[in-house]
Amino acid sequence: MRKTLSIFLLCIGAVTAAPLQQQTIIDGLHDPMSLAIAPDGDIYVVEREGKILRIHPDTGGVFEIGNLAVSALRASDPKSDTSVEEGLQGIAFDPDFEKNSRVFLYYSHPQRRVDRLARFHLRDGNLDPASEQVLLDIPLERDNRVCHHGGSIRFDADGLLYLSVGDNTNPFASDGYAPIDNRADRAEWDAQRSSGNTNDLRGKILRIRPTETGYTIPPGNLFPMGTAKTRPEIYIMGCRNPYRTTINPKTHTLYWGEIGPDADKSSAKGPAGYDEINQAKAAGNYGWPLVIANNQPYPIVDFATGKPGAMIDPAAPINRSRRNTGLTTLPPAQPAFIWYPYDASKEFPILGKSGRCAMAGPMLDYDAKRPYNLLPPNGGHGLLTYDWSRGKIWFAKLTDDEKLQSLAIIDEDLTHPMDLQMATDGSLWMIDYGPEWWFNTKGKVIHLFPSSTQLGPKLSIEPVPESDRSFTVKSDKSSSTFNWWLTSGTTERQLGSGSTIILPPDASGSELRVVASDGKSPHSFARISLLKAEALPELRLKLKGKAKAFSFGESVAFNITADPQPDPAQLTVRARYIPATGHDAGGPQLPTDIQALITANACFACHQVDHNSVGPAYSSVSLKYRKTAGAIDTLKAKVKMGGKGVWGEVPMPPQIALSDRDADTILNAILHLADGISEIKGSSAGTLQLPARPATATSSGAWEFSAEAPGYTAAKFRIPLQ
Repeated sequence: MRKTLSIFLLCIGAVTAAPLQQQTIIDGLHDPMSLAIAPDGDIYVVEREGKILRIHPDTGGVFEIGNLAVSALRASDPKSDTSVEEGLQGIAFDPDFEKNSRVFLYYSHPQRRVDRLARFHLRDGNLDPASEQVLLDIPLERDNRVCHHGGSIRFDADGLLYLSVGDNTNPFASDGYAPIDNRADRAEWDAQRSSGNTNDLRGKILRIRPTETGYTIPPGNLFPMGTAKTRPEIYIMGCRNPYRTTINPKTHTLYWGEIGPDADKSSAKGPAGYDEINQAKAAGNYGWPLVIANNQPYPIVDFATGKPGAMIDPAAPINRSRRNTGLTTLPPAQPAFIWYPYDASKEFPILGKSGRCAMAGPMLDYDAKRPYNLLPPNGGHGLLTYDWSRGKIWFAKLTDDEKLQSLAIIDEDLTHPMDLQMATDGSLWMIDYGPEWWFNTKGKVIHLFPSSTQLGPKLSIEPVPESDRSFTVKSDKSSSTFNWWLTSGTTERQLGSGSTIILPPDASGSELRVVASDGKSPHSFARISLLKAEALPELRLKLKGKAKAFSFGESVAFNITADPQPDPAQLTVRARYIPATGHDAGGPQLPTDIQALITANACFACHQVDHNSVGPAYSSVSLKYRKTAGAIDTLKAKVKMGGKGVWGEVPMPPQIALSDRDADTILNAILHLADGISEIKGSSAGTLQLPARPATATSSGAWEFSAEAPGYTAAKFRIPLQ
């Protein structure tokens, strides 16, 4: 079991929350964004590019019940300046779902430049696109790499719907400070037009009451109906990217995680960047882009000269933007409930150091009637918070009037927790986004239990040799009963029980599953696909001239063809020396101890070894800098201080917590990733010069030649070393 800490900071004698155990229900999800738990216990998950999935916890069945047309960044155009962060964002069930089968979705419209909140019906278990009823269309910009969509949908105990909406602003030209560019042609770089605008729905948390024909405005929102230059739907304003929200069902208090800007330190342009966990017992303004954290103000920067001007007054912030269509003097800014920078937090040191991506999870208390409790009987009550980047979950213990009493880590070493909700039995359901960003295919749905829970066996399914319809289960425990299920479309059927199953002649489906139960533990699952994956078009890589053996430093002419022919700009051709060791991992690899060190410092949140994620692949960094004098010192400065511009606009957060010793160790290993590798990008024909002989090369081995492009099966073959 993973190492788990339980340390309270703010009070003496606090009772620690129980560590959590994980049970992966399904993996291989594509950019999973949000989940919702239906009244019958089924789990619904939405993926960024439009899929809606239903998961049956008792059988492990996963069913695609809809695929909504959305605007989204796609692998076919990964460098697009439009549709950045767009897609299907949020899902929630109508409070009367058991009677009306209504589900709410928040998504980026595929043709219109709006993010849309709409209500749909489920008919026979499937989403009915024709049933769509539009509640809200929120106009937005899509060009110039604008970001931030929010997308959390929650209902409170009174049936009011809360929708979080991001600021729809490009954050990359403000040096990590407030994007308040007031120049005439810089609309997308000015969050005063959205978050700071009382007459705009972006950068807000909206609160409405859905009706049969639309919605009404409940009392208590920030601006009463009829107030000039305001929108009555606004409950909370001054948000940057309010990504995950939750509501205390007993008090109606709203909590949300606010993903903050990227400045690693304070300067004349404003305070360092902070992420926030916010609490709202009533409507209010939470300051962005004029105020951050515990009401730390920004100056008004003249983006034409770069010079900071007058400082914002948090008690009476003024929106001076030429694009402001709302009130000039805004409501007083409210301070954050919890706030933390990249560096160690003075106020909340248990939050640690590293990247930031704050989320608000469900409320937590002890209930003797539930099968599972994450807190002991005297553990109090409070809020779960978590961080996508830091991979941790904290318990924020609250007093009866919801003041912060203590903070404790209750789970860590997670990958990227994306959404977290509590089931009626007291267990937690979590989306783990997976190790990559954009076009991630390793997302998971994980069931979390207290440490006292005895989990079921670990299972695997194996085909019976010399049979295409017989399968057997392998288990690390022998006391369970095994039941077999077959999925076909959006339905499933039980086939039988026992350790082996033979598919009947009439059985056709997409997936075979086995479910283990012993009457004590949560069910365990294993699954095997019965479908053959649709083949992608194949790249063909041909080497000209001598092709029986090559030497280090030799020039090799190549040509790439395919049907259809790929865009040359998307092509990468590589030659890689492989030692004759009898082992080959399939690509550049870091030693196990280096991988552990990188994982401990959360560097894999933005980087992967051999393909791009948020940041460049480590192999690309190695190829770029391996011959640069003083490369380790140069890169260490970039890692420690953060920055942007070398690999694109997305800034690299400063790794303040990384020690010089660990940085030297990691960077030395990264710079050696490219040993024995040559690479050419953006050409379907040309000449590749093979690399110089690495110090570790032997007299034998082979060259691996490869060609890759998005949407194609890679070409790959080996030729002996001469």
